[in-house]
Amino acid sequence: MNRHPHRTVAAHAATTTHRYTMHFPDHAPRAGDPHYAAFNAFRRHHRAGARCYVGERAGHAQCTGQLELHHSVLEFAVANAADPAALHKDFPEIAADATADEIARWLESSPGEFRWLCSFHHRGAGGAHVASHADWQAQLYVPGLIT
Repeated sequence: MNRHPHRTVAAHAATTTHRYTMHFPDHAPRAGDPHYAAFNAFRRHHRAGARCYVGERAGHAQCTGQLELHHSVLEFAVANAADPAALHKDFPEIAADATADEIARWLESSPGEFRWLCSFHHRGAGGAHVASHADWQAQLYVPGLIT
């Protein structure tokens, strides 16, 4: 029982470490992906005027580094192991029996699959590849949440 239900917890910092094992399926080198040209075309076509997805919400003062294009749903290295029926639930444009090649084609050419992120929000401490999903999402709305 909380004897002080209205007491405020003072602002504080907490160091968090996440450690787990990723099980990557076999995949071709990125340079050998026949759909990579579509990814590069999207990047070239949309780079002008692009802004960091996180910075657009929580402020660009926390953004650092160059803008990088991020796959917001699936990374290339795991795409060929994705369950098409599971993808179909959230992305009905992907057939429930889609082949790995069809999924890769969607992955590299679907505008909804891409997000521009500064290097901090992509690969840094506040990055989509580093912070837990819950923390990464929260920083969209809480400026300076992750340092």
